[in-house]
Amino acid sequence: MTPVFRIPFDGQMLVGDVLTDEKPPRLLVLHGGGRSSRERFRLLREYLFTQGMGSVAFDCIGHGETGGDLTQSSLQSRTGQACAVIETLALPQPFSILAASMGGYTAVTLLPRYAIATLILLGPAMYAAEAYAVPFNAGFTEIIRRPQSWESSDAWDLLSRFTGRLFLVAGEHDTVIPPGVIRNIYAAARNATGRKLYVAPGASHLILTDLRANAPDQLDHVLGLMTEALTVAESPGSA
Repeated sequence: MTPVFRIPFDGQMLVGDVLTDEKPPRLLVLHGGGRSSRERFRLLREYLFTQGMGSVAFDCIGHGETGGDLTQSSLQSRTGQACAVIETLALPQPFSILAASMGGYTAVTLLPRYAIATLILLGPAMYAAEAYAVPFNAGFTEIIRRPQSWESSDAWDLLSRFTGRLFLVAGEHDTVIPPGVIRNIYAAARNATGRKLYVAPGASHLILTDLRANAPDQLDHVLGLMTEALTVAESPGSA
């Protein structure tokens, strides 16, 4: 079943849903920026559900059913929104996170706050530390458009202290996320229990969409790797 929830945050109501059976879900799904929303990951979440993995997902402020003014939000706000969902729903720790694009950075900011067993990042973005509290307006855009601005991200330090499992998925022809970001994420997570990088052949920034349309065999492969990582995370005694 997929009960919808509404959680108050900063004058807004965060709208999301829980896809689960009898077990408390141990997977949080974070969507990206732009026109993304939790709906983009519906098929993926339904597949994982058939593999015994329930999940929680919500629409960040300015997206999907939550709506609101995106320019009044920020990366810092998105971290706070995720924390509000985690704590209101009392997700059991350790839990895992699957995040895409901008959601990847949000996921990394959650690492020091919660026990995270597995981190799955799809075409993740990382941002300069100075952009964290800046609203999503011209000021934010100016910062992230500076050449190599991501090199000064606080994400590298946060990832260096992560001891769970990392599964990183990149698109071969992603023109949104610089290849250096992907390399840095993998290198920074040097203390992870396990780390794996998969480069999806022919895929753009919309990795799963492209694989579903053009390379279903590769999609099956990626889904299998995700399931494996999450199954290990849900095993007794896993961290």
